[in-house]
Amino acid sequence: MHKYSEEERAFLRWFVPGHSHKEITEEFNRRFCTNITVSQIAGSIKRYNLNTGRTGRFEKGNIPANKGTHPQTVGRMAETQFKKGQLPHNTKPMGYERVTKDGYIEVKIAERPNRNTGEKNFKAKHHLIWEEINGPVPKGYILIFLDGNPKNCVLENISLVSRAEHLQMTRQKLRSTVPQLTETGVLIARASVLSKKQQNKRRKEKCN
Repeated sequence: MHKYSEEERAFLRWFVPGHSHKEITEEFNRRFCTNITVSQIAGSIKRYNLNTGRTGRFEKGNIPANKGTHPQTVGRMAETQFKKGQLPHNTKPMGYERVTKDGYIEVKIAERPNRNTGEKNFKAKHHLIWEEINGPVPKGYILIFLDGNPKNCVLENISLVSRAEHLQMTRQKLRSTVPQLTETGVLIARASVLSKKQQNKRRKEKCN
């Protein structure tokens, strides 16, 4: 069982009104770097008699009594609270690299995701390398690794193909761990896509 400090109890007294157990749990864990569960928070609220007379629901349209206010600072609470603009102690530095579950390397390019533009704070390393020389990847195109290794992020190992060409390469099994063979596969897929486009064009002209 988690033993609550005076600072944590003061926070609960301030934050509980008008918030769901889930919201309280998330904010509590964020502020105090804990891993308390929703059921533990619910038990603590009941134990400290913080929910007396409430239904457990916050009716739509009601405004929390503590909206726009800040919790009372008790003891060393000020030392543990996040200041505006302050980042957690485990924040990764700019340029930090991580590997996704699919094996791709991502690089940290911003402190936080941009909610306004939808841009994330991590970007695929091979995209950064490609775009530094060639600019943004055109719409309808993707980048592939010629040797099939997503961790080999050198420009010579990255190729730009259309989604249609990529589909043909998959269907015809034109990818290889040998870069030269994959490059040949790209040319074959490109020719196949072009031929199909021309056939469709002639078919339309004939129908007209």
